[in-house]
Amino acid sequence: MKKYTHSVIVLFICMLILAPSTVYAEELVNMPVFSIVQAITGASLSSDNLTESLTVRLNYYLTDSFTNGKIDAQKYNDILSSGMVSETAFFENSVFVGDSLTVGLEKYCKSHDSIASDTTYFLARVSCSAKAAISNNALTKHAKIMPLYNGKVQYIEDSISQLPNVNKMFICYGMNDLTGSTPKEFVADLQILIDRIVAKTPDLQVYVISIPCVMANVNTGYLNNKNIQVTNDLLQDVCVENNWGFINISEYLMGQDHSLRPEFSSDNYVHENNKAYAVWNNVLKDYAFMEITK
Repeated sequence: MKKYTHSVIVLFICMLILAPSTVYAEELVNMPVFSIVQAITGASLSSDNLTESLTVRLNYYLTDSFTNGKIDAQKYNDILSSGMVSETAFFENSVFVGDSLTVGLEKYCKSHDSIASDTTYFLARVSCSAKAAISNNALTKHAKIMPLYNGKVQYIEDSISQLPNVNKMFICYGMNDLTGSTPKEFVADLQILIDRIVAKTPDLQVYVISIPCVMANVNTGYLNNKNIQVTNDLLQDVCVENNWGFINISEYLMGQDHSLRPEFSSDNYVHENNKAYAVWNNVLKDYAFMEITK
C-alpha cells in the first residue's frame, strides 16, 4: 500500500512538471455546457462523506484515474493545467446572490478557510427576495433590502454586469418570497430575475442553490418545510430546462422530519450558524468536484 501511494505521488509530480502551462481562463473552454443538477431525494443526507479538502480529492482523482486508465493524458492535462486543482479556483470570478442566508455565508467565508477567494463576490442583503428584486419599486420602496454594490443600490442585474470578469453566479432566494408567494409564483419570479441577469451578462453560468429547510415550528404564509420541498422540486425542474446547475444543500441540513436540525439553527427559526455554513462550504466543494471531473 505504501509502495502504491508513493508511486501515485511520484506520477502526480511528474505529470505536474510535464503538463503545459495555461491561463485559468482555459477552465471555461474545458467546462461542459450542461451543469450538474443534484437530485432531491426527499430524505436527510449525511454530511460525513462530503469533501473536506477539494485539492486532495482532485489530486487523488487525477492520479488514480490516470493510473487505472479511466482518463487519458489529455483529460489529465486539461484538468491539471486549467488551474482548478485548489480549494477556491472553481469559485473564483463568481458571485453569490441572495438574502440573509447568503449574508451569513459571506460572514462565514470572511472568518474561516473557505471556498471564497479575492474574486468571489457577494450581492446579498437581509430580507431581500426575488419578488422585490424584479419589482418596479426595487430602488425606492425596497431600497433598504436590495444588495449594495460600491455603496450604491441598483438592480441586481446591473450590479453583476459591473463585476469584473465574473463568469459564474450562485443564487439562493425563496425564504422571504415564500412568506407571501406560492412555490410556483416564487419560481416564476426567480426565473424572471435570472433571465434579466443573463440578458445583461450573457456568458454567465447559473447555479441555483436549494432553499434550506427551516425549523419545524415555522409556518409563515407559504413558508414551511413542506412547501420548501415542493419549491426545491420545481427549482430542480427549471434548472434542467435551462441548463443551470442545481445544488442540493437543504437535505444535508435537515433531520428525519425534514426540518432544520437544531444544532444548525442560530435563532430557532430560519437562520443558521457557523456549523451549518461549514456544511454549505463542503457541499459547494463537493459540487465543484463533480463539475470539474464530469
